[in-house]
Amino acid sequence: MARTRGQSRQDSGGGSEKQDKPAQSNPRKRAQSEVEHKNEETEVKPAAAKKQKPEGPGAVERSVKSKTDNILSKYGSLPLADLGLLNPSSSTPENALALIYNAMLTSARISHELAYKSVKCLIEAGYQDIETLSKSSWQERTEVLTKGGYTRYREKTATALGELAEFVKEKYDGDVNNLLKKADSSPSEIRKLLKEIKGIGNVGIDIFCDTAQQIWPCLAPFIDPRSMKTAQQCGLGEDLNAMWEAVDKDPERMCRLAAALTTVRLEKKEKEFA
Repeated sequence: MARTRGQSRQDSGGGSEKQDKPAQSNPRKRAQSEVEHKNEETEVKPAAAKKQKPEGPGAVERSVKSKTDNILSKYGSLPLADLGLLNPSSSTPENALALIYNAMLTSARISHELAYKSVKCLIEAGYQDIETLSKSSWQERTEVLTKGGYTRYREKTATALGELAEFVKEKYDGDVNNLLKKADSSPSEIRKLLKEIKGIGNVGIDIFCDTAQQIWPCLAPFIDPRSMKTAQQCGLGEDLNAMWEAVDKDPERMCRLAAALTTVRLEKKEKEFA
């Protein structure tokens, strides 16, 4: 059978079907790809953060001393210095006795303003003198405390003051400083003997140790545990020895620092030094 011309073309691969053409790339996508590739090559890695060198011991000590001096300059008065005591930095029997009943009154659950005002009234009445306190009546002591606003505990405290006078006269020959001698200047023994005084607990003992460092240097360095948190908030840290160094190991300056921290704590002035 004769083959047609069309059949011959199909057999030889020359049919009318179109051959596949290679796919052409999209110019826009190609350009975008090139930009991304370039960005990857030129991407800058973030610089590593510079490590700050820790401050050396000398820098820390200078910082503590600077902050200590600042606190002392503002609130570093000696305890009871403004209440009329003669030479409050000396270890007279009057000063020691006043610091005892200051600890007694200010450790009670009463506002520190009223407690301090009541201590002032006791001093104005001459009760820092053991004979004057001993000769006073319960009613007289109650009236003095009432004048100071110490009304909540006046009866109880009036009784405690009378017992304090008897105790000091009988056991320490009328001078609280003899307690220091009996304790052989040992802080732990001093605390032990102070507990024998009615009306003074652990808080009162801490207050006494805080305020008596200038007259009994063996108590230094000391900071009332409640004021140690204040010291941290003021940037002094919690190292008592560092604070001791900052005041040049001077018991009077240590006493002033303890008093200053107490004032800052009670009057909520921590933000002044933060």
